[in-house]
Amino acid sequence: MESIYILIALLLAPLFIGIINQVKAFFAGRRGPGLFRLYFDLAKLVRKSCPRSTTSTWIFDFAPSIALAATILAAVIFPWSLTTCNETLNTISPVLFFYLLGTGRFFTVLGALDTGSAFEGMGASREVQFSALVEPAVFVILGFLTLLTGENGLARILAGYPTGVWAHHSVSLLLAGIAFFAILLSENCRVPFDDPETHLELTMIHEAMILDNAGPDLAYILYGAALKFEILAAFLVAMLLPYLPFPPIVRFAILAGGVAITAVLTGIVESCMARMRFLKTPQILLGVLMLAALGTLLFVLF
Repeated sequence: MESIYILIALLLAPLFIGIINQVKAFFAGRRGPGLFRLYFDLAKLVRKSCPRSTTSTWIFDFAPSIALAATILAAVIFPWSLTTCNETLNTISPVLFFYLLGTGRFFTVLGALDTGSAFEGMGASREVQFSALVEPAVFVILGFLTLLTGENGLARILAGYPTGVWAHHSVSLLLAGIAFFAILLSENCRVPFDDPETHLELTMIHEAMILDNAGPDLAYILYGAALKFEILAAFLVAMLLPYLPFPPIVRFAILAGGVAITAVLTGIVESCMARMRFLKTPQILLGVLMLAALGTLLFVLF
């Protein structure tokens, strides 16, 4: 049954990007591109050819495919039904989960560097810098969840905790949730850390790395980005939900609804905030780390 939830999650990933775009269009007073725009874009891109730079090697050819494969593997090991019935998933470390997502970024960066473009190298440098600043906060949150649940497996720490935990440790959970939401925005290159719709060369990060990609390669990258947003949003929702005494299909529906709400919140943030200066980003990410550490400290003390 878990395989069906995985398949549905893979199919729904582009829809959540459509929700973000529609929310942004609503705040801007526009009609918007529609919820299913990314599906049509992906279908169009896979029918096109993939031009190659004369300076690139086989690394550029395979980087989008490997990055997408790593992201899909992360989706496969994620407990979409929020259950611990699958013994295989119970033994999987959350560190492996996040490093699979990191593997996707690693090969995207390699592909950008392989083009020989100084501009794409600049975007790759910024991408790696921000991910390095985010990593400590991710590990602090994982430590907090391990202390909270007393478990160390991915499925077990996301299966939920007694409802009374929210009554006693609501501040810690809120701080950890806010910190991880900021991590989600940074990891998915969203405002205020990055702008996926920017066309200003000196302000581009993720978009700068994929300028030489086209056709199916670009489709892999766009779908991988949508899937990564869905996975991290699902992690955020799962870490905030207490144990749900419902059938797996109901838990999956609640999780999907939570991801949709996260997409709406992301669209609201992008509509109400401006992108910050690059020099401010390390300070904000350090503040995110402090929020996560403070939440953990409060949980330990109280």
